Amino acid sequence: MSAVSWSTEERLRLAKLQDYCILDTLPDTTYNELAELAAHVCQMPAGLVTFVDTNRLWVKARVGADISETPRYLAFCDQTIRHVDTLVIEDAQQHPEFRNNPLVVGPPYVRFYAGHPLITPDGYALGTLCVLDYQPRRMSPQQINALRMLSHQVVAQMELSRQAHQLQQVNNSLEQRVIERTNSLSTSLHRLLKVQSALLKREATSRHNALHDPLTGLPNRSYFLQRLEQSVQLTQRNSNHQYAVLFIDLDSFKPVNDTLGHEVGDQLLTHVANRIKRLLRKSDLVARLGGDEFAVLLDDIAGKNEAITAVRRIQWHLEQPFTVANRQLSISASIGIALSQLGYQQAESVLRDADTAMYQAKRLAKERSQMEINLQLNHLEEQASSPIVVQETNHNAQQFVVFDSHIKSRTQARLILEDDLRQALIRGQFRLHYQPIFELKTQQLAALEGLLRWNHPRKGWVCANEFIHIAEQIDVVRQLSPSLIDQACQQLVKWGVSADSYAGSDRAYSLQNLTNKERSPHIASDLKLHLNLSASQLRSPQLVPLWQSALEKHQLNGSRFQLEIDESLLLTEETTIAANLKALKALGLNLCIDGFGKGHFSFSRLHQLEVNSLKIDPVFVAQAFDHKDNVDLLKTINDFGRSANITVIGSGIETTQQLELLISLDYQLGQGNWLANALASEHIDKAISK
Repeated sequence: MSAVSWSTEERLRLAKLQDYCILDTLPDTTYNELAELAAHVCQMPAGLVTFVDTNRLWVKARVGADISETPRYLAFCDQTIRHVDTLVIEDAQQHPEFRNNPLVVGPPYVRFYAGHPLITPDGYALGTLCVLDYQPRRMSPQQINALRMLSHQVVAQMELSRQAHQLQQVNNSLEQRVIERTNSLSTSLHRLLKVQSALLKREATSRHNALHDPLTGLPNRSYFLQRLEQSVQLTQRNSNHQYAVLFIDLDSFKPVNDTLGHEVGDQLLTHVANRIKRLLRKSDLVARLGGDEFAVLLDDIAGKNEAITAVRRIQWHLEQPFTVANRQLSISASIGIALSQLGYQQAESVLRDADTAMYQAKRLAKERSQMEINLQLNHLEEQASSPIVVQETNHNAQQFVVFDSHIKSRTQARLILEDDLRQALIRGQFRLHYQPIFELKTQQLAALEGLLRWNHPRKGWVCANEFIHIAEQIDVVRQLSPSLIDQACQQLVKWGVSADSYAGSDRAYSLQNLTNKERSPHIASDLKLHLNLSASQLRSPQLVPLWQSALEKHQLNGSRFQLEIDESLLLTEETTIAANLKALKALGLNLCIDGFGKGHFSFSRLHQLEVNSLKIDPVFVAQAFDHKDNVDLLKTINDFGRSANITVIGSGIETTQQLELLISLDYQLGQGNWLANALASEHIDKAISK
């Protein structure tokens, strides 16, 4: 005989049967009475309550039959649980499935069977309520219905028994747990106290970590703002209470990280934090806001002068060298000050204004550094070798600024400018104007420099120096690059400088093939267009593909362009900038160093980058007649360019005397407002004929 199929449904049914915990239990009066009642109602000699187990039929209650269990494969009830309604077999000897069943042909000689499945509320048939007779017979519909109703009562009793059993288990478990807890009360109490102590310690640690900087151990921004809020509220209640917030940003900290590593940088920050902390009173608070930024709350001060004194003391002490990893490191700081006299209502506003003042201090520090460079230029002495050795310095360049209504107005104006620039980018309000670069001796137009202009809806055309720095900071310049490159290429094509020696083009021809009518007779045959590139543009991975696509689209040779980069980029170690410069040169584009001579530079880098031209800083021309050394400096730069086969362009020509001087020094190319202003493309011919 084959084993019972173990289908998924059958496994679930057997699991449910085990859940009721009814198999192999002692006789139960209630089940016996229900079996007896079923036999009586159906007028049968025997009644059974059965459950179908894995391989057997187990009888829970019986009357009129001496059966406790049978193999499952012999049981009528195994067929009953496969139906949803009553199974009635009027004569087992005539039934094809049961006529050879040992229970039919042998004891107890069953002839009649009627059983209804015991179906749980969730639909599992676990057994039957059945009646038997030892001779053939029939059941009336009323009897069948009664058997069905009694089977529901059996299921109800099963549910009650299961719930009682579960309740008993719960009670037993609870009693056991009570006993166990009672027996170990003293131990548990001791453990509880230990856990409570550990939790309190952990909570205190978590609270400290949430409010302190993990590197320096100083309070963090959240802690600082909470404490500052108390001072703000106290000042609102008591006008005599004054405070100041100092926003400190370390100058030139990034190079420390970049050159010496973050571990050294972290150590330096820790030393800075400890030094600032030692300079303050117990009533003051110093916090690290993040990176190289710190904030100080000077609470209960006499006024502005006390705050300024504290700032100067902090800046002086920060300038003193730090010993970090066996190195002597010096650092400076730009500090912004916000005073309570401005009547703040919120801590965030105080910190924001101190931050704004700090950025103003940084700007002043940069301006001071540039002024020191200019002073060096004014006092250069004659030197036979390397005359262009202007060194930038940050010595004593650190600054502080006290926030006031003027700074607030400038900040608001900056926010308005930023929004206007973003709108200008969307509306296409930027255009290139072009300033000619002339061959000084022949007055022939040699090149044009594309200068960015903004067609402001209220102010008209605005020069780049009024917005370019902010446009750089908010990424407008980088986003504008595709439009400007395409605009420049279109303009060269429009002027007739197209397809000359274009690599890979079947339409290549030279400007000499154009008639005089097609191009101005004042334009040099190798006219070039200068375009400025910023550091942010050179960091963009899209820059080289943009140029490649534009040159192919307009069929232009890259040699028609001179890309001007700031002299400071000569010494950059940024791999992205270096790679982009190399790739641009590979496209045939020329490189021009703008503002040459104003700061650091490297002769070797000029050759490594294959620089084509140098545009001297306008300050050299402007100050040419202030001292004989300046003239010598101009001559030296030009001589150097000629010896290195690098074109030198004199820029900033504002007077006839300056023009004549450059011509006398054998400068070939020059540019300046005295020669021609920057004009829109349609006015270039007028500039040429000037």
